[in-house]
Amino acid sequence: MKFTQRIWQQVRRHKVALLGLLLGVVILQITRGITGSGDFTFQQSSSATGESLNSVVKLNGDRSTDLILPKNYSSEVSTPLLINLHGYSGNGPSQSAYTFLQEASFNSGLAYIAPTGNEDSFGSTYWNATTACCDFNKTDVDDIAYIDSLIERAITAANIDPARIYLFGHSNGHFMSYAYLCSGSSKVAAVAGLAGAMEPNLTLCKAKPNNILHIHGEKDGTILYDGGAIFGNSYTSASETVAQWQQINECTSKESGSLDLLESIEGSDTKIINFACKNGSLEFRSISQGVHTPSLDIEFANKVVSWLMQYRA
Repeated sequence: MKFTQRIWQQVRRHKVALLGLLLGVVILQITRGITGSGDFTFQQSSSATGESLNSVVKLNGDRSTDLILPKNYSSEVSTPLLINLHGYSGNGPSQSAYTFLQEASFNSGLAYIAPTGNEDSFGSTYWNATTACCDFNKTDVDDIAYIDSLIERAITAANIDPARIYLFGHSNGHFMSYAYLCSGSSKVAAVAGLAGAMEPNLTLCKAKPNNILHIHGEKDGTILYDGGAIFGNSYTSASETVAQWQQINECTSKESGSLDLLESIEGSDTKIINFACKNGSLEFRSISQGVHTPSLDIEFANKVVSWLMQYRA
């Protein structure tokens, strides 16, 4: 009891988004098999239980996981790859079910990996992305090296096109996708993500120009749209995150528009800003009524995959 009280006192004192992340641990267990529950909605993707149509290759080693090949896969043809990173307290299967990206990947002929992070002392899985999120036990596990190893193992196991490797992440997974680029890696052709952020200090980021799609809900109460801190460690606001990539990609002018991104929100729910960049590309999608874990759908996933597949490394 004293331990639990101490944790909640820390949460209140720092006014951090960890509250939402920790609640996700409990809600995740409830929502894995049903549709919708408050801010955390894990809808079952038809592909998440339909892998019999696809070839599954076990990638053995550190945190073994599955490389799932599309049903039209041929060893004679180079195949693009999407790696989908879950949020804090999630796992590979729940991320696939929530985002519909497994199904969208197969529809577009992509190979697919949805790995699972390490488990912390709270019993929650996480990625060690930034000081803010989410290695709360300070284990310093090298998840950048882990993603590198997934790419290397996938290329060894199948005919994966090294010029068409993509990352998507939600929340902690989105933080992780940016941390991976900030390591200086140029192994991925494009990154898209929802509800993540970066280190405020751009000098800590060694990222080379890349193709970036940043999506964030303006009503996000966990990873705040206007920025915040977790246990005193700051993360960028949505606009600051985009500004960092604007600097990295040397982007100047911008063009605005709107998009009906989510079926769960009626009408044109998302404002779009496209930037003109000297290097790479940058697009910002701001969901006006979007929460931290909005109800996603297959059309959302198809739009994300279509955006990613424009690019080659």
